Amino acid sequence: MANNKNQMVNFQKEKKKATTKKVVRAFRIPIAILIVIAICLIAFLAKGETGRSNFTDSFKAIPATLGENPGYPYSGSDLSLQKLMAVGDKPMLISESSVRVLSQDAAELQEIYPDWADTRAYSQNGRAVLYSNTSNKAFLISRTGVLAKFNEDDIITTATVANNGGVALSVAASKVQSVVKVYSDTQKELFRWNCSKDYVSSLSLSPNGKKLVVSALGVSNAEIYSRVLLFDTRKTDAVFEAKLPGTTVLKVVYASNNRFVAIGDNRTVVFDKKGNKIGEKEYDANALFAVDSDNNGNTLVCYNELGGTKINVVTITSSGKIKEFELEYAPSAIDMKGNQIAAALDNTVTVYSTTGKEKNKYECANNVSTVLITSTGIFTLESGTVCKY
Repeated sequence: MANNKNQMVNFQKEKKKATTKKVVRAFRIPIAILIVIAICLIAFLAKGETGRSNFTDSFKAIPATLGENPGYPYSGSDLSLQKLMAVGDKPMLISESSVRVLSQDAAELQEIYPDWADTRAYSQNGRAVLYSNTSNKAFLISRTGVLAKFNEDDIITTATVANNGGVALSVAASKVQSVVKVYSDTQKELFRWNCSKDYVSSLSLSPNGKKLVVSALGVSNAEIYSRVLLFDTRKTDAVFEAKLPGTTVLKVVYASNNRFVAIGDNRTVVFDKKGNKIGEKEYDANALFAVDSDNNGNTLVCYNELGGTKINVVTITSSGKIKEFELEYAPSAIDMKGNQIAAALDNTVTVYSTTGKEKNKYECANNVSTVLITSTGIFTLESGTVCKY
């Protein structure tokens, strides 16, 4: 009798253990899924507003990419295509009447119809600010939609966008020459600077939108000059101001927290955080051929030194290191991303390292007028058609 009771107790224990194991197995996968979701949610929230928006952009693009898409080459219905740029890794087409963003397989992610002529754009980290020198309006867009609209008192002369989605605008004014404004990614005005007598030619924001580099042009004693200023948008006075007599600065680049680049018509200068010159490249006044910068603060400057067909290609890293090599031809288009430079001549695109070493070559169907390097390939504009290689 005692043996039967012991057997019954052992049976009940084994049955309880088996039931517990089944319950654990049944809940193991759902619990693991919940843990993964929680980790993804924490990572999503840690990305910040712009990072989260880039993340949701990818999901918004899924329906467009799942449909039947023609793929590249892409010509569309608008024959007035003027510019090809990139928003993140997606090509952005600017025509006389619209701005269109395409996916990697040529699906149309969005199309915008600004009520102005001659659309200009500046792109950074999956964002682009659209504006025109004929309008007082500007749009901040992502790859799939319009994030913000700005309506200023006068025409917008130049604009830029930060990695975090902050926007800086230079606006013409009646009482001063220019008014520079910096907005957060939620359109809150963070900073304003009245430039009383000089014309603001270029703006560049730090990745977090808290620092701003400005170039302003003026004339003194019949000589043109440029001022390069660094602002902390939480303060009113400039961190530093450097003057470049006899130079027209066309573009400034916030390369890093310690390096700032000013590209002029006759020289390019690298400044440190105190406004001291730590690097300079001089060239003839009419020699500047092309300028560019990427999302990581690297800068490209091309000039024609002797007036022939050869082009000097200068790259300046975000740390201020200067490299240079010579191209045997004047490219019809050139672009830079990181340590890669793509140069087009007729229907051929060649990719070089920053030291001039040939890394790849593409034979295109037609002559190339624009070339873009993205993380997913090379995009070109050929006779109004966008191609991908």
